[in-house]
Amino acid sequence: MRAIAIMNNKGGVGKTVTAINLADILVRQYYKRVILADCDGQMNLTRFYLPEFDPAVNYSMASLLMGDGEPVWEDNLVPLEPGLNLIPGSPDLYNLDLDAIKDGVSAPENVRNFVDCVREDDGADFFIFDCPPGFTTASVGALMAADEVVIPMLVDGFSFAGTQDMAQQISNLRRANQGVRIAGVLITQWHNSDVVRQGEQLLRSMGVPVFQQTIRRTDKVPESTFDRQPIVQYSPGSAASQDYRKWVAEYIGREG
Repeated sequence: MRAIAIMNNKGGVGKTVTAINLADILVRQYYKRVILADCDGQMNLTRFYLPEFDPAVNYSMASLLMGDGEPVWEDNLVPLEPGLNLIPGSPDLYNLDLDAIKDGVSAPENVRNFVDCVREDDGADFFIFDCPPGFTTASVGALMAADEVVIPMLVDGFSFAGTQDMAQQISNLRRANQGVRIAGVLITQWHNSDVVRQGEQLLRSMGVPVFQQTIRRTDKVPESTFDRQPIVQYSPGSAASQDYRKWVAEYIGREG
């Protein structure tokens, strides 16, 4: 099983869209078993799949971090479709961050313990964490449990320093998780302009792994989030749909 944290300290770069479409393609095209985990208090990933979900009365990522739940890990998953399960997000994740700052109370190792149980039971092929911007309790837990990190990124001036910072912070976290590595930077919302082409060239010269495949900008992506469908189902022929399929093929090829 591969545990993947999808993360960037910058918001609006396509982390949740990438998590959704990576999971969808792995399940539908590669027949893999996938667990998604929503690590963000905004719950965008959860609301995409479960718009009526009530974290106040259901198990969530906050419950996992606090060590709550059934003794059998499968009982804490929400089945979405065959092969795809979800650990929902919760606004309580924000409270955990405040408690960690105020009282030093934090248990991100609970995430690693959960992932280890899934791995020992051969319960999934991929465990995908959709992380919020910044190093929160949940995202640190995800990084402690992850084998690798995918960094979605826009090509703009603000993103380069952020990507370098991410690489350094992931390197620092190797004291807690020696195996974690950057799988690659995934360029999203690519379009044919001088600044984007030059920025991409600069990024590829920085020494950070960068996926060859990029994700082109298209209005079909935000449309698909309104319709709450992965882009490959919403618009199979769109540029982003083609690009996500090619990216997953590249990613699976690296793993294979």
